[in-house]
Amino acid sequence: MFRFEHPVYLYALALLPILILLMVGASYARKKALARMGNPELIQRLMPDRSPERLRSKNILFLIGLFFIAIALANPQWGTKTQAVRRQSIDIIFALDISQSMLCQDIAPSRLIQGQRLCQQLIEKLSGNRLGVILFAGEAYMQVPLTTDYEAVSLLLQSANPDMISSQGTSIGEALAIAQTNTSKSNGNRVVLVITDGEDHEARAEAQARQAARAGMKIFTIGIGSEEGGFVPFMDENGMADYKRDISGKPVLSKLNAGVLRKLATLGGGSFFRLSAEPDVLVDALLDKLDKVEKREYEQRVVSEYRSHFQLFLLIGLVFLLGEFLMHYRQREKTTSKSILFKKE
Repeated sequence: MFRFEHPVYLYALALLPILILLMVGASYARKKALARMGNPELIQRLMPDRSPERLRSKNILFLIGLFFIAIALANPQWGTKTQAVRRQSIDIIFALDISQSMLCQDIAPSRLIQGQRLCQQLIEKLSGNRLGVILFAGEAYMQVPLTTDYEAVSLLLQSANPDMISSQGTSIGEALAIAQTNTSKSNGNRVVLVITDGEDHEARAEAQARQAARAGMKIFTIGIGSEEGGFVPFMDENGMADYKRDISGKPVLSKLNAGVLRKLATLGGGSFFRLSAEPDVLVDALLDKLDKVEKREYEQRVVSEYRSHFQLFLLIGLVFLLGEFLMHYRQREKTTSKSILFKKE
């Protein structure tokens, strides 16, 4: 691999075209000034040691020297080496509820958006662990298998919406089953974060939570919504904004089912959290719990070093600048003695 450690110094290369224009302008001005003095051939005989070629060569050496100095300051690096590093981590699955009830706005701007923001905060603080994503409503799907590609995890979570799953409901049990199947088989280092309002859950969830706990997976539930609840926004067939209604035509009131989520967390050996107006407090508390989960040790090959090669470019630049300094802009005496206008008799 190749890179510049300090690429900002490469902006100095933009000065080279400006210097070239200045040098060309100065050369043109000198020629014009000499032309005003008289015949160019006569002037050359009067100034036999004048050498435009040498001046041009000095300018070229100076520009090349500056070019290599700028490259040296940017510190080109290549020749990376990798080494095995042993790390400790846990496998964490985000199980995000994307059912219609998550569009309820009793927690502004909506339950789903608040859940997505919470996931983003957690992702930023969970580096070094493998993360995965399960989306669920009436059904559950593994959307991102366990990975260290945090950008992919973040992108999928931020784009999640109820349209991604047609069947409605809150299939927490199926989400837990998929999380158990798709995480490491070793005990003590698997966690699933269930982010939901807990509404319309099926009976399978409690049995699955017990099974997951026996298999060594911890379940943390995060309740989003208020106990007072709110109506669920809905778009009718004509594209008009409305609320989801029951058979009698009354708007459906959706409430946080904190009791169910607290029981699932207890059965799963984890903890229940409620998303409040201060999500930072929840994040810190949850991270503190996750830090106590037994971690697995694994080996990862990482790039450990870039070798710097600025010395070579610095040396080349200094050689060119030294050459420019030592080169005289006048011709040597032995090359000009034959062109002297007046000789002694």
